[in-house]
Amino acid sequence: MRLSNRAKSGNAAANAAISVMVAGLISSGHHVYGAVQYETPWRLVVSLWIPAFVLLVLSALYLLWKYEGRTAGNIGRWLVLFGGVIFQTGFTIFECVYSHLLKNVLFFGGASQEFLEQLFPVPTYHLPDNLLFELTGVAQLAGFWAAWCAWCAFAQHSPHE
Repeated sequence: MRLSNRAKSGNAAANAAISVMVAGLISSGHHVYGAVQYETPWRLVVSLWIPAFVLLVLSALYLLWKYEGRTAGNIGRWLVLFGGVIFQTGFTIFECVYSHLLKNVLFFGGASQEFLEQLFPVPTYHLPDNLLFELTGVAQLAGFWAAWCAWCAFAQHSPHE
């Protein structure tokens, strides 16, 4: 049985919504844990704006799906692109790939302390000393899946169809 275009676009929007929520929960939880573990209140600020970002993307996905082909739907579509795809990808590259994956690869790969301190200065960064913090940092790779699902929702809602 083939799905209608409306059902396909609904599935794409639902997948994007779920993946954005999961990525947001992982990232927010990671930042709350880091704020407590490392006594860095600025991480709490990050953990508070992440849910606001998730709500923005969810609202955009709703507009995209509910008002497809109308002005509100087109606004939602572009908000999904900028928030759910572009911003989410950039955040994941910086917060996960640079701040955790690269740091761990270099640290466990034997990079010098001096080199690591240049790339990851204290107090913003901490060299790996807490398994849960590093694992949740790497788990933020879910942001790439969220960005991909948001891209699929964006692409599914072509204004020319």
